[in-house]
Amino acid sequence: MPIFKEMSIAELKQYLSAHRDDDEAFSEALGELITRNRGAVRYPANLSLEDVGRIVREKLK
Repeated sequence: MPIFKEMSIAELKQYLSAHRDDDEAFSEALGELITRNRGAVRYPANLSLEDVGRIVREKLK
């Protein structure tokens, strides 16, 4: 398995695209990609469409 810590973000995304059917490899690569941006705001998956729209409008200001 490749050394994900040495891959660029673009390389990780390419790897994810190429290995989407390999659950173990995909999970490890995605985990590395997620840890690269610890300061990112994470929103719950069950947001209403109104809340998503509000958040997007605020980000566009």
